[in-house]
Amino acid sequence: MAEGAATRRILFLRRIEPSVGVRVGSGHADEKGCRMIPESIGDAGAVARPDEVVPRLERLLQKVSSYSKVRHIVLGAAAIDASWEWSGAAGDANPDGTPMAPDTPWFLASVTKLYIASVVLSLHEQGLIDLDAPIPGYLPDELKMGLHVRDGIDRTAQITATHLLAHATGLPDSLVEHRKGERGLVTEIEAGDVAFTFEEAVERIRSLTPHFPPSDLTRDRPKVRYADTNYQLLMVIAEQASGQSMGELHRRLLFEPLGLRHTWFPGDQPLDEVGRPATSWLGDWPLQDRPMALRSLGDLFSTTRDVLSFGRALFSGRVFADQATGRLMHRRFNRFGFPRSVASIASPAWPIEYALGMMRFAPSRAMAMGRRLPPLLGHTGSTASWLWYSPPLGLLLAGTADQATKAALPFRAIPSALHGLHR
Repeated sequence: MAEGAATRRILFLRRIEPSVGVRVGSGHADEKGCRMIPESIGDAGAVARPDEVVPRLERLLQKVSSYSKVRHIVLGAAAIDASWEWSGAAGDANPDGTPMAPDTPWFLASVTKLYIASVVLSLHEQGLIDLDAPIPGYLPDELKMGLHVRDGIDRTAQITATHLLAHATGLPDSLVEHRKGERGLVTEIEAGDVAFTFEEAVERIRSLTPHFPPSDLTRDRPKVRYADTNYQLLMVIAEQASGQSMGELHRRLLFEPLGLRHTWFPGDQPLDEVGRPATSWLGDWPLQDRPMALRSLGDLFSTTRDVLSFGRALFSGRVFADQATGRLMHRRFNRFGFPRSVASIASPAWPIEYALGMMRFAPSRAMAMGRRLPPLLGHTGSTASWLWYSPPLGLLLAGTADQATKAALPFRAIPSALHGLHR
């Protein structure tokens, strides 16, 4: 927490007491009509009890709130069967001293990719996007060629939506990568508020060499490398295929049917009025001082309760009309390689695995120094934001520390807090 804030730390807690008559069945409908995530990804066994989980999260909340550069933190946890929910917050939401509360909206950063992937797969379910078709068929004319040129060969037409969802294109990351002697977009944002279009990002991509040809995802150990470029292209494809903006698509396919009334894109409005979002930080400068850049980045704002609600819908199979569509998101996980450049060090890499819009973090006992840590599925963001689901515990976790210098926190602090619960 920032200097001076520790003397006025504020902790807010909210509990939803266990419901009566809720059953959990692996792969079967419960009394609310939900279906648990399929057996192929790990059965939801006995749901972790709040008396097991909440004290650990309360300690974690207070610990993280004392970290250098962390101005605030919000943590939320919920049972997949909706039998209980808890959230807590500490610190100052904004530089003016507004206290952070469990219902304060926050910046999701790349947790948004779970939502984008859900929209793309919903459009696939509706027959509007063929996941295995070459992407030029969905792109405007100016983007149909020259996105992936390596060794003099244009492989743009070899890229499919599946490649984009899986980060298997080899495309450079338009936000952090740049030519020698130039500045990346993130560096430009640090220097001052800038608006940028995807067309401008494309010019950056075309000036850089792809890292590898589009991977054959049917082979063992295909190459995957995280790049925001892939999801920027998916947003364009979704809009072109549907004739609607991403904001309209998210409202129609996710926000309205799932009751996510406090979730929105910068420049749009949530379905219901909500308070001022918490400030995200990159070291000592606030991201909210860059409103044009925030809107250009295209990542969501939401509340902890809405994020948990989305996670429950996604992992219990209620986002898609067909259960088979949801299974595409976790049909196969591929492990990222070791970071070999400054740009890749700043992005998710080994030992994180990725499927279609979904991460898996399942460190071995050797990597965890002998500890038994439960596997986690979901996504994280560069501002230390996360939405995790642990199938063995039937437990959803969401939150943020809103500090880009702590981007590894969701991989370090959250699994450690659950140590020993996975039996």
